[in-house]
Amino acid sequence: MRFYRDLIEAAGLSKLKNELSVAVTIALVITSLALSFVTSVPALAVCIAILLTAAFLEILRVIASSRAAAFERLWPQVFDSFQNASQASISLSEQLEYLATNGPERLRNQFAKLAFEIQQGGEIAPALAKFQSSIGSRQADFLALLIELSSELGSNSMAETWGRAASELRSEQALFGQVMAKQGWVLGSAKISLAAPWLIALVLIQLEQNKQAFASELGAVVLVLGLALSAAAYFFVNKLAKLTMPQRIFYAA
Repeated sequence: MRFYRDLIEAAGLSKLKNELSVAVTIALVITSLALSFVTSVPALAVCIAILLTAAFLEILRVIASSRAAAFERLWPQVFDSFQNASQASISLSEQLEYLATNGPERLRNQFAKLAFEIQQGGEIAPALAKFQSSIGSRQADFLALLIELSSELGSNSMAETWGRAASELRSEQALFGQVMAKQGWVLGSAKISLAAPWLIALVLIQLEQNKQAFASELGAVVLVLGLALSAAAYFFVNKLAKLTMPQRIFYAA
């Protein structure tokens, strides 16, 4: 799924995508079987396993958001560096080597890999695609596009473009940073509240009569209906709180 792939990349876990998916699937199956054994209510165990899947995606989203916020603060100086390199007629390879050793520490490894890929004499597009995938951000996509344009048009003609891009990034970060901070608290509180009914259900089944009721066919229907309502509430919380944010429009891999 495109959504899951983008989320994994944004969290910086693209290299571990398959291993992580398998590990989470196994953990959810084991959790479901364990809860079914402990509670004797299979329907509740399956519902909780599905809710844990949603929780896993939310954890990925939080990691991705935190990582993106940390990365976004670094990008303006990267674009500034490319502007200076363009004005000084420094080659792309030299500029990437400089960023690999003297650029923002969290991005050095990615620039080192990109420099190595390009120095091997291969096509620049596949190297940039790997660079974009390893970082998983819109700024990296934009940077890759400008690097590709620079390699075709020449670096001297791109100095003004690099400078304008850095300025726009700073303005955008100042605006969206304030909005996202306020929205995050409200949205997080709403999502946490969705777990309350299921915690109550776990408490209720401690009584034998309640356990028997939930284990019946009618109880299973009630649990499935509750899961559907939780899913609908989760969907509408995300839908109503969704902000129109810039997307990775330059990433088509």
